[in-house]
Amino acid sequence: MKTYVNHRIKVFLPFFVKTFLLLTFVAFISCESEELVNSTESDLEEDVFQKATPVAGKTYYLRNKKSGLHMDVANKSNNNGANVQQWGNASGTHRQWQIISVGSGYYRLKGIDSGKSLTVKDGSNSNGANIESRAYNGSSHQEWQIISVGSGYYRLKSRDSGKSIGVAGGSTSNGANVESRSWNGNDKFRWFFTEVGGTPPPPPPTGGTAASIIGSGWKLNGFSGNLNVGSNDNGLNYADNASTNESHFFFENNGYATFRCYPGNPTSGGSSNPRSELRELVNGGSNYWDGTTNTEHSMKWRFKIEDLPPSGKLCFGQIHERNDSYDDVIRVQVQGNSGQNSGSVDLRILGYVTEEIEGSGRTIDFNMNMDTEYYFELTMRNSVVRLYELNNSGSRVRTLFTSVNIGDADENYFKAGAYLQSTSSSHSSSNVYGQVAIKNLSVN
Repeated sequence: MKTYVNHRIKVFLPFFVKTFLLLTFVAFISCESEELVNSTESDLEEDVFQKATPVAGKTYYLRNKKSGLHMDVANKSNNNGANVQQWGNASGTHRQWQIISVGSGYYRLKGIDSGKSLTVKDGSNSNGANIESRAYNGSSHQEWQIISVGSGYYRLKSRDSGKSIGVAGGSTSNGANVESRSWNGNDKFRWFFTEVGGTPPPPPPTGGTAASIIGSGWKLNGFSGNLNVGSNDNGLNYADNASTNESHFFFENNGYATFRCYPGNPTSGGSSNPRSELRELVNGGSNYWDGTTNTEHSMKWRFKIEDLPPSGKLCFGQIHERNDSYDDVIRVQVQGNSGQNSGSVDLRILGYVTEEIEGSGRTIDFNMNMDTEYYFELTMRNSVVRLYELNNSGSRVRTLFTSVNIGDADENYFKAGAYLQSTSSSHSSSNVYGQVAIKNLSVN
């Protein structure tokens, strides 16, 4: 109906009549629904005749257009002055913001977890001023205009300085700082509002890239060169931080990022098993997190096991430790038959948590099938590792594995993909590969 009225105005009415009707319609919408149509003149018509996403009184996740990461209170802190950064996916109350009208077309964004509001630190009007979480006191540096910039994205313009909230340096890394800076149209200033409890955004379209499905915060361990199965190392070189362009080992397929690996592919010097897998980038680099503290580290991922290598053994998720005495803290893998691509398989837990502590790997009582999507979460806290099955909304419904206290494993990172197990020289010329499809991969 809105689009119909808009077309009639454009075609049949003189300019001054169109202007009068347009402004009248804006006032009507503002009074009735408090939809946020505060815009520059060039955006006004788009905001009126296309339903705006942000609505006063509702709560949202804010996703940055450039990075795909969400506005987040660092360390889930509820303290005054807690830093605001970008991190992860749409999960957790420390990433939820309620829009509250303060009048005159301005709004404050209140953190659901802390009750505190987005604030320019010290009320600074300088470029690069930090954004923090602080108790609302009516200051203009805590009040924002929400302006449509097209395609469903919005910018947050400070009432005090006129500057906008963006990601420092346009970084696409977890933990990158959020700051106030002069608007220049860059994607680092554009935010998408996803209503908490509302309809989730659509899945990535087919024809996208595996890298866009996975998002930032990972590096790909894979290969370079041209695949030639049966040649020396299949014609490839092992590549730490490989290209994420679609290829024979990392590609998009039906909305999943797909990992493929042949047993004859080369591997890193510290392993005998080849892999096409992602390594978590901790704080934007090849760093580590401490699994011995009370802070829970978590990886969630949806996956399908599509093909098994000649050994019938394939790891699709793990926690790795820098210290060789731990190495693979845990490997979550399946075991079936050579080249299997349908039917049931065993879910197995291997690595330090079972092979070293229990003396052998452990089979989990779980009805698992090939080419079937599952949603898992792998966690570590206080030196205890756990694996959960999740429901479709990402909530834990079953604990699949809990380790004993494994000791001083304090330099860890997550990995996910297709990591072949029990390969041997007899498989080096095989054209039977292992393949895993993954989406909705996130760490917290």
